[in-house]
Amino acid sequence: MTLKIPEWTPERWRDLPDNPLIDPPKGSTPGSIIGDPQVVLPGEYDDLWHMFAHSGMHIYRLKSPDGINWEYEKVLPFNGALVYLYKEDDVWYLLYTRRSRGADTVICLRWSRDLERWSEEHVLLEPKLEWELEGRCKQVRNPCLIKVGETYRLYYSGGTVWLDDCGYEEPKYVSFAEAEDICGPYRRYGKPILKPNPEVPYRNLGAGALKVYRWREQYLGFNNGIYRDGSGRSRSAICLLASLDGIRWVDAPFNPIIPPTKGWKNALVYQLDVVLNYEGKTIIYYNARQGWRGGVERIGASILK
Repeated sequence: MTLKIPEWTPERWRDLPDNPLIDPPKGSTPGSIIGDPQVVLPGEYDDLWHMFAHSGMHIYRLKSPDGINWEYEKVLPFNGALVYLYKEDDVWYLLYTRRSRGADTVICLRWSRDLERWSEEHVLLEPKLEWELEGRCKQVRNPCLIKVGETYRLYYSGGTVWLDDCGYEEPKYVSFAEAEDICGPYRRYGKPILKPNPEVPYRNLGAGALKVYRWREQYLGFNNGIYRDGSGRSRSAICLLASLDGIRWVDAPFNPIIPPTKGWKNALVYQLDVVLNYEGKTIIYYNARQGWRGGVERIGASILK
């Protein structure tokens, strides 16, 4: 099979005119965020759009009649961030990152049949490999779960790089682990599949995070690499990758597809969820940062023309 990269070039992604769509929750302090959106389409739960996103270590559920006009619905009764939503056999699985000690983090899972009542927490991964322990804190984070045959494959970020102009860390590597049961135990691949590369200008500092989708007979990846621009500023941009096996990835030659620009996303463009071909439309929901240290992060969307 020949690998195909769709011609989803930067000029084909258009910001929705209502951007940014979602501000941080009311009462948030300066420098607040709302980020890492996960979208539930109409018909998957009820006739509305729903979204899970986080602010600090709180996970919020939002709703919308049209995918554009959003309102906060509730906050979940447990701490977490950097969420991923997976559905199988009418059960919803929420994967999220939680602090363990200080700024150290682990990846956890809870499940629900109605998005209202949630199971007890299962810890899926803790940092332990040498590259997962790199940086000022020990972190595994940014889960993304797909199924390959009968095997669950959990993509995740590990290790950190410090962004001095922002005052926080971002992921340095991306890898995956696999299990036959969704609750584990998960076997690590053991080495990064994405890592910093000085020859890749949009991933020269850190790998960031990776969201993976099945597309035709192959895989598409959307990666927000971490990099320094020509003036030394910390940046992040969404890039398109493709793979035949979900392990060895090829960057699109026209990356990045959604870079930082101005206004609400003048600094960094971060994590995302892709709505593939819903009523003929492909949309990326993502959070972006305005400003560096003390900046504000909001959620917006771009649509593929």
